[in-house]
Amino acid sequence: MKCARCKEKAFEKFRGRYYCTNCFIKKYEEAVKSTIKRYKMIKEGEKILAALSGGKDSVAMLSVLSRFGFDLEALHIDLGIGDYSRKSLEISNKIAEILNVELNVVSLKSYGFTVDDVKKKECSVCGNAKRYLMNRFARENGFDVIATGHCAEDILSNFFKNLYSGNVEWSEKQKPRIEGFDKIVTRIRPLYEMSERENLLYVMARDLPFLYEECPKAPSTRWKEIIYDIERKVPNFKINCLRTLARERERKLEDYRYCKVCGEITTTEICQFCRNVMKFRNPQLR
Repeated sequence: MKCARCKEKAFEKFRGRYYCTNCFIKKYEEAVKSTIKRYKMIKEGEKILAALSGGKDSVAMLSVLSRFGFDLEALHIDLGIGDYSRKSLEISNKIAEILNVELNVVSLKSYGFTVDDVKKKECSVCGNAKRYLMNRFARENGFDVIATGHCAEDILSNFFKNLYSGNVEWSEKQKPRIEGFDKIVTRIRPLYEMSERENLLYVMARDLPFLYEECPKAPSTRWKEIIYDIERKVPNFKINCLRTLARERERKLEDYRYCKVCGEITTTEICQFCRNVMKFRNPQLR
């Protein structure tokens, strides 16, 4: 099989056509740039904080953003998930060095607990911690935008899972750019229209290290499997759904207050993160 662009030996297929390694990299980066432009994700002069876990999606995102010349730094959150977190930090340090991007590290342990201290609903507590720590670090250090590596399957599976559960408010948050307000920093998803497979092939084409292992506490993949199944039967299902989601009117959080413990924005007297700190605090980490 030959590359559709240069006729060299093909590396892999990208959206219906085969490309060599170099042309695949170019096509992928063109697609991400087009997505950023389509949704006006990044405004001129904005300082970006890219969330880096060490997995293929976040590595792909940081790599491609670093090649576009944005004002960019990375943030890794050490969640304290045993050997998995140790490997994640190692990979993140290595990637930041390869890409010449400054890496900031925040440890959940410094707040008195780790995800390993949580015995039920670990993913919920972990997700809350990541959102809280990313937002607080970005705001306190002068970043305008937080970029996360959520890809097409992540966004759609979250949308349908929350819609099925009746969490309509969460379903409405699956957008390429969510504007910040008050203490909340703007968030973007540069890989909004990119698939997991495309991200994997991109990091492989660029010969970048990434963490192969899935998080040992990761939830079931059944919603992603549903997305894959529908896409096989209904071509372009993912892209059409994503673009419909992006057109939906964004709702603002109108009834909010400030956490009486940490001062961050919440809808309750004490924010969920502080409640988790109180609940899961490990005396051995003091």
